[in-house]
Amino acid sequence: MRSLIHLAITATAVLLAVASLAGAGRASSTSMLRVRLQPPVARLGQEAMIAVSGIHASSVDVRLSGATDVEGRPPVWRSLRLHGATWLGNLPAPDRLGIYPVELRTGADAAPFRPRGSFLRVFARATRARPAFNNPADVVRWWVAAFPHASVVALKPWPHPGFDGRDARLHRLFVVAYSPRDHPAVSDRLGMFVTAFRDGYGEPWRLLEATVEP
Repeated sequence: MRSLIHLAITATAVLLAVASLAGAGRASSTSMLRVRLQPPVARLGQEAMIAVSGIHASSVDVRLSGATDVEGRPPVWRSLRLHGATWLGNLPAPDRLGIYPVELRTGADAAPFRPRGSFLRVFARATRARPAFNNPADVVRWWVAAFPHASVVALKPWPHPGFDGRDARLHRLFVVAYSPRDHPAVSDRLGMFVTAFRDGYGEPWRLLEATVEP
């Protein structure tokens, strides 16, 4: 009996050790992964190049989470080409300004994953130099004061349209009504849709764009 118990304990220890080594191997593989984008910040309508290294697979596909085309269709997977030890390819040009997480997969049946901190940023010039706020609504108040030089009358969050696939954790849409300076009459009030964004999860909020339509 003691021999059987000892054998069971030994087998359990071996299984735990193997599982630990497998987990360490996966962590090591992930830690070696490197994703480079060129340019790191693209303009609207501009394609970007991607280079992925530190991944061992027979194929690698990429897509931008939340990117849609002009008709609101979701992104499709693009196959990367292996050059030496690096996978290369082009990313599509999203139809909207914003920040888009990069997703990878190692085959059509493989689960997609997002390399930490890998985003394609599609911004207008000087976007990242704008003031940052902890509250996205403060971005809207700043825009009203700085650009129309007006005062806020009403402000509320607005749902993203169905064709807008951008990550709501990174983009917040608001509708704001404001009174132009020296024109306080109700008939003079104007409105705008303002989008705030954060340059990564947990980052502060900045102005992305102000538009007449959501």
